[in-house]
Amino acid sequence: MIQHILVAIDGSETSRKAARFAHDLAQQTHARITLLFVLEPPRMVAFGFLDSELITGDQHSPEDLEKIRRMLDELAADLPRAQVEKVVEIGRPADTIVEQADKLGADHIVVGARGLNAGGKWLLGSVSDRVIQHAGRPVTVVH
Repeated sequence: MIQHILVAIDGSETSRKAARFAHDLAQQTHARITLLFVLEPPRMVAFGFLDSELITGDQHSPEDLEKIRRMLDELAADLPRAQVEKVVEIGRPADTIVEQADKLGADHIVVGARGLNAGGKWLLGSVSDRVIQHAGRPVTVVH
């Protein structure tokens, strides 16, 4: 029986569909839902011959975090407050999703088939594929 569903959210339309699917599943099973948004950390890349490093990736501003919180609030609006938790973590998306599922005791994961990477470009299934391979529990991929 499904008691706790972890839903990976990245702002893409497929992750919003995944949230709606998880919402319906939670209503049928009376499961709790955790909406998880993973921010990718900036990366250090070796640059040049002088052991220099270049930081790549987006820096996350307080405004970005507020937008994420508003989006999670919007997605959670139809669920009873006691039934939903909203979590924002920093890390590599697939690894963080699996780690949070373990940490929170989620017995089911729902992800979108394709999401957005940190630069806003479509990420073609690599996160969902990795989650499926490493989750150790059922994973539903929503198209």
